[in-house]
Amino acid sequence: MTFNVEETNLMCCFDTSSRRKLITEMKNLPLNELDEEMEELLFKTVRKLEAMSDAEFDALYIAPDSMMDD
Repeated sequence: MTFNVEETNLMCCFDTSSRRKLITEMKNLPLNELDEEMEELLFKTVRKLEAMSDAEFDALYIAPDSMMDD
């Protein structure tokens, strides 16, 4: 499963030490603080995270786009 740049950057705002912690933090984010586009991005990302296994998550390299090599 692949995540796009926006999804990866969003995940970097949370604790990525485990899939479970990441999902929990993302689900606990108050939705009234998000605009519609960010809310949809959050839901989409959480769905992808829920669909993958812990082993698949552990194999991911999650870093903000600004830290990726060109």
